[in-house]
Amino acid sequence: MNTRHALKGTLVEAHRLHVTLFDLGDYAQVPADKVAQARNAAASVALPAFDIVFEKAMSYPKGALVLCADAEENIAALKAFRQRLGEALADSGLKPPRAFTPHMTVAYARRKLEKHALEEPLRWTAGSLVLIDSHVGEGVHEVLGRWPDVAPDTERDAMFDSALANEDA
Repeated sequence: MNTRHALKGTLVEAHRLHVTLFDLGDYAQVPADKVAQARNAAASVALPAFDIVFEKAMSYPKGALVLCADAEENIAALKAFRQRLGEALADSGLKPPRAFTPHMTVAYARRKLEKHALEEPLRWTAGSLVLIDSHVGEGVHEVLGRWPDVAPDTERDAMFDSALANEDA
């Protein structure tokens, strides 16, 4: 996986790369009313494309290797969009969590990696929003909604989970 850090692990498949914006709860089966509320909220928010720049890498619990950002200017647009989406979710009757650490899980490995700067920052453009039901431990992201409603461009999705046990955490 990486000779510099002597890491061995499993890479996240390209079509599953995403930044989780919200976690809407822990359910064996997501209630239809929660899905409807989340869909209504997502449909009410303008979806601008924006860049996210990750300049750091580190390990999270459960062996997740993530890209993250320390520089506020690298994630300002992401945070602004998340704020608008959170307000829409609250207006629809949901109570989204406030805590947020922008990151993208890229692999899983047993060895812990301390936070460090990447040789080259990674720029990622988010251009769509996807509501997913994350089937934890199964590696399945069931799409419950997508905005804009177009064919998926897997390198450009910003997701928010309908399941609490987000596989990134």
